[in-house]
Amino acid sequence: MKIFKQLLVILGLSFGGELLSNLFNLPIPGSITGMILLLILLLMGVIKERHIAETSDFLLGNMGFFFIPAGVGILVSYQSLKGNYIEAISVIILSTLLVLAVTSLVTQLLIKSEKKHDRKVD
Repeated sequence: MKIFKQLLVILGLSFGGELLSNLFNLPIPGSITGMILLLILLLMGVIKERHIAETSDFLLGNMGFFFIPAGVGILVSYQSLKGNYIEAISVIILSTLLVLAVTSLVTQLLIKSEKKHDRKVD
């Protein structure tokens, strides 16, 4: 029952994000809006991390499984990619490089922040 409640919270926020995105015609996908809602509620302390930890750990651990439908969707829409190989490959390469760069910068910022925090504690 505990896992069901955790899943209900996560799915409820995801649904709420979809609702907000559609209601206000936001350019952000509803799933992202739902994650932003979850982040805000976690930062405000409305939802504690321990309240959703077990289910979120399971979902994160099996994240690769959730990319299968997207991969199949790309294969199904092969005809729309036909003739646009260079553009598609360029987008894939550029987005991968962008993700690597942003991840690197965020990691560096977190390491610096951790070092400052450790110095203050000592």
